[in-house]
Amino acid sequence: MMPLFTALLPGANRGAWIALVWLMLLPSLARAEHEGEVQILLLGDSATEASIPRKIAPQEAQFEDVVRILLAAAGDLPPTNVINSGLSGEFIRRLLDSGRYDRAVAKRPGLDYVFIRCGGNDFKKRENFEVNFPKDYHELLAGLRRDHPAAVLFPTTNIPWGTDLEDETAKFLAPIMREKLRRQ
Repeated sequence: MMPLFTALLPGANRGAWIALVWLMLLPSLARAEHEGEVQILLLGDSATEASIPRKIAPQEAQFEDVVRILLAAAGDLPPTNVINSGLSGEFIRRLLDSGRYDRAVAKRPGLDYVFIRCGGNDFKKRENFEVNFPKDYHELLAGLRRDHPAAVLFPTTNIPWGTDLEDETAKFLAPIMREKLRRQ
């Protein structure tokens, strides 16, 4: 039986998170551990926070639990600590300017993997999106590299997510994301 959380994830979102799990399964990506556990940080907006499953079925395994359970099922990996730092309504500039990055991310010890999923709220809330979103993302990635130089970063975006967005957004973001991935 599929956990409630997994069943509620739209296919595209589920695929991105499953990709994280598969990448974790590759032995060549084994990283340093903190207190005997591989540290995985999930950073993003409401899609990462997964507040709806928490409200509908708080007793069920939640998103971070599902990731941990899937990794444990591999059988040959060390224990993991999956930290869900998603927040509904979050966008990169707010994460950085509010001090939440400094409190929830910068000082967290021993991060091995950071999965970043953002863009939807940035698209809606960030002025001059086409210019500022890439700058904000660069700033976030630079901070993560500075504060967690050994961590593997998985920058992703969930835009475009609907038919109301122009194709130009995807055309604009694709090379930025490719460049980020190339440099890692």
